[in-house]
Amino acid sequence: VWGWRMLSPRWQTLWGGQMNTDNLPKAYKTPLMNKVVILLSDGNNSFVGNNYTAYGKLADNRIGTTNASTAITTLNTKTKAVCDAMKDSTRGIIIYTVALGTAITSNGKAVLKDCASYPEYYFESPTGDDLQEAFHTIGDSLSNLRISK
Repeated sequence: VWGWRMLSPRWQTLWGGQMNTDNLPKAYKTPLMNKVVILLSDGNNSFVGNNYTAYGKLADNRIGTTNASTAITTLNTKTKAVCDAMKDSTRGIIIYTVALGTAITSNGKAVLKDCASYPEYYFESPTGDDLQEAFHTIGDSLSNLRISK
């Protein structure tokens, strides 16, 4: 969500500094500009023990349940909704996703694959070298987008 906020014109003039001086973030679909999010994650939405999260503790029932399995399903649904909203054609945000590390579950991979704008915009990076290669590929892809437009 914070990546989206950095790109959303609804937040124009709210960041301060150079962002305000340059009237950023610009409107969606501003000519000669792409809005891109690179989501780097282990992909696994989770509640661990009694850890405090954006929704408080699981026991606080702020996500509508105190059951960990149900909460994870809810978080995956929320993640999908945010990704779908960013990719909506009225916004046209491009999303690359990078699955970080080796502990990612098949559900975590599915969340990230679904979030990416295109299947080829999903990357797995179990090692540092893989991560470097993913960012190199993303950089090349963004460069090609700029040149082709």
